[in-house]
Amino acid sequence: MRFFRARKLILFLCALVLIFELAGCESLGRKFVRKPKVEDKKTEEVVFAPQEYKGEGVTNEDLYKQYFLYWRTWQDELIDSLEPKGNHKRQIDSINEGLKNLENIKLLIKPEAAARLEELIKNMQALRQAMVKDIYFNNVANNRRRADRLRRDILKDFSFGKIKGSIL
Repeated sequence: MRFFRARKLILFLCALVLIFELAGCESLGRKFVRKPKVEDKKTEEVVFAPQEYKGEGVTNEDLYKQYFLYWRTWQDELIDSLEPKGNHKRQIDSINEGLKNLENIKLLIKPEAAARLEELIKNMQALRQAMVKDIYFNNVANNRRRADRLRRDILKDFSFGKIKGSIL
C-alpha cells in the first residue's frame, strides 16, 4: 500500500512538473498578461516645402544651360510622342515639363529677351490647350508641326551662344 501511495505521489509530482513546464512557455504567458493601453500620440504632420538650392559655384549661365537642356529634352519627347495612337498623358506631361523649364529660363534672362520668350511660351500654352482638347488624336499631325516649329524658333533665338549676353 505504501508503494502505491509513493507511486501516486511520484506520478502526481511528475504531472505537476509537466504542467508547470508547459504553462511556463513565454508565448503562453504573454497571452495572459494584460497589455497597457496605448494612448494616441498626437504627432505633428510634417510638410515638406520644395526649395531649390543654388549650390556654390552655380552661375546663371550654368542654370540656363541646364534648364535649356531639360526643355530641349522634353520638347523632343513631346514631338516623338505626338503620333496617332500615342499616349495622351505622356504628351501632356512632356509639354507641361517643357513649359516649366521655359518659365525657369525666362527668370534668368533680361526683360527684352524675356518678352520674346513670353510670346513663344504663350504659343506653347495654346498648343497645350489644343492637345488637351484633342483626346481622340484628330489633330495630332497639326500639333506635331506646331511643336516642331516652336522647337526650331526657340533653338534659333535662345541657344546659349545667341543669348549669352542677355543672361542676368
